[in-house]
Amino acid sequence: MGKTIALAAPTGRAAQRLSEMTGLEAKTIHRLLEFDPKTMGFKRDNTNPLPYTAIITDEASMLDLFLAHSLVKAVALGAQLLLVGDIDQLPSVGPGKVLADLINCLKVPVVKLTQVFRQAKLSAIVTAAHQINQGDYPNIEPISDNPVSDCLWHGGGHEPEHGVQAICELISEFIPRLGFNPACDVQVLCPMSRGLVGTRNLNMVLQGLINPPSSDKAEIAKGGMTLRVGDRVIQQTNDYDREVFNGDLGTISGIDTEEQEVTVDYGGRPVVYDYADLNEITLAWSISVHKSQGSEYPVVIMPLYMQHYMMLSRNLFYTGLTRARKLAIVVGSKKAISLAVRTTNDQQRYTRLWQRLLQPN
Repeated sequence: MGKTIALAAPTGRAAQRLSEMTGLEAKTIHRLLEFDPKTMGFKRDNTNPLPYTAIITDEASMLDLFLAHSLVKAVALGAQLLLVGDIDQLPSVGPGKVLADLINCLKVPVVKLTQVFRQAKLSAIVTAAHQINQGDYPNIEPISDNPVSDCLWHGGGHEPEHGVQAICELISEFIPRLGFNPACDVQVLCPMSRGLVGTRNLNMVLQGLINPPSSDKAEIAKGGMTLRVGDRVIQQTNDYDREVFNGDLGTISGIDTEEQEVTVDYGGRPVVYDYADLNEITLAWSISVHKSQGSEYPVVIMPLYMQHYMMLSRNLFYTGLTRARKLAIVVGSKKAISLAVRTTNDQQRYTRLWQRLLQPN
């Protein structure tokens, strides 16, 4: 159509995924708007708009009011803005529900996609996701030695310690038997970081299972955590100097004990951290469902236990389950699954945006 296109997403991981899918460069919204750490503001705004005639933003459900305002302000007059997202996923961490308000005000042209491309058409993951969205207990196949669907449930006992044991057995025996490699194909997604089936404990357990200590692997203990070559890690902050952003996943490719440096490979791009900056990264064998938004993985294991009852919700369950491309395994009690399906409190966000949009100009 002769338009100059910019592709963007709220997180580094989502931007990377968008780039992989389109074959074009995609940036985080912060990078697109040229965030300036000195002023803690954006260089692009209504006085210095973006030089594009079409701007496409993926994972728009993650946009909070502040970031959406900054983005819209920087769109040049006459340019088009296309927002792509799923309002059934987790809402933005910051205030507002921008995408939902824009859709519900009926003032903006909306196209709803009905065909699923991530999983196969007859995928049980898709069926379960629809059931969860409708508030129905999902029809998930109980795990067995010969599963017939791509969405499985492992009872894993009522106690979290049974869940940890079940996840270990899945990763060491069941998943390799199905032809998947736990080191690169599997992502464990948790509702919270705390507790036995939280990300912190599971990261230590899974590290020992998938990437155990070895004489030929350098390692370093930092902040109550051991990092070793071969570990999967996640960036926890936006680092504009290194050009790595919150949510980026990488693998530790080298540890230099003399220079006191750790090298992390982010999709073929090596990034070097001084020991002093290692608080920016943490182990990512297990991450929170919130951190997984905008990503997809061949295999997802999702523990759901009453230990995390505060965080269990329909959005969280739906978001975590739909990150899986080929296989999803829910580990946990029926009580916790049922609570997650019934809970929709986190959708109650009080905003003025849709009312403002309905007001005559």
